[in-house]
Amino acid sequence: MDFRTRLREQIEYLGLLDKEVAKQAGITKHAMDTYVGSRGCMPAADIAVRLAKVLGVSVEWLVEGNPAKDGAAPDSDMHTLIHYFSTLSPHDKKLLLEIAKTMHTMDDL
Repeated sequence: MDFRTRLREQIEYLGLLDKEVAKQAGITKHAMDTYVGSRGCMPAADIAVRLAKVLGVSVEWLVEGNPAKDGAAPDSDMHTLIHYFSTLSPHDKKLLLEIAKTMHTMDDL
């Protein structure tokens, strides 16, 4: 699977439109079309990083197809969680992390 295919599949999996991803990544719709279209151009590194962040995947997975850093490709729940988390404000991210930390601590009891 190549970059274009992984990009296209992740966009579809998240139920997003190309123009939404482009806007969130700070690129033009035309640029996005060059990455997901039949030409399948590879973006510059900074753009690949922004696209990966918007899509909730690692840039390594998006560009090279390598597994996530924990040794496995992110599962669907993790994709969704990362995507939603990336859209939160810094304040809300901090709150959610505190909730997760508290839940994790309670599991250890």
